[in-house]
Amino acid sequence: MNQNLVDPHVDFDRLVEYWLDETDEACTQSIDMHLLACDACGAALDELIALARGVQQAFAGGLVHSFVTGAFVDRLQERGMRVRVYRIPVNGSVHCSVASDDDVLVGRMAAPLEGVSRVDVAVRVSPGGEEAWVHDVPFDSACGEVLFAPKLVALRKMPAHDLQLRLLARDDQGSREIGHYTFHHGG
Repeated sequence: MNQNLVDPHVDFDRLVEYWLDETDEACTQSIDMHLLACDACGAALDELIALARGVQQAFAGGLVHSFVTGAFVDRLQERGMRVRVYRIPVNGSVHCSVASDDDVLVGRMAAPLEGVSRVDVAVRVSPGGEEAWVHDVPFDSACGEVLFAPKLVALRKMPAHDLQLRLLARDDQGSREIGHYTFHHGG
């Protein structure tokens, strides 16, 4: 709980930790007691839960793209979702498609991630697309991969195209490319 005397409410970051069950027992009990007495914090928790449901529904509906973890993909498969996976080596390419019964499409990009603390990704759809950036994506340095799940609703409507991703390791000295990947989508 926020100990600031000016703001006696649970701060947002702590509320998220509480909701994700990442607080220790003493903190959890303190927040439980606070929520029983504070309508404002209870409402903030309700909004957080509603936001999470909305994000889950948007992802499940193929409306958003995201970078995910291997554990997340495993949970999707355990829940019975149909996940089509394409593995792509460093600086490689793969021909890919999406079937009408696929729930999620995942590109597993191998990358040299040892010693890397932050990864940014430059994304371009060609022909004609401009490069867009996604900053600070999740990755698994032990497995040496970054996982990308494109939004299927848009993908199913697109004609044949290439999706190009460049992974960049970022640190205080700047950035360096650690791999580039091309997904050839047949449309």
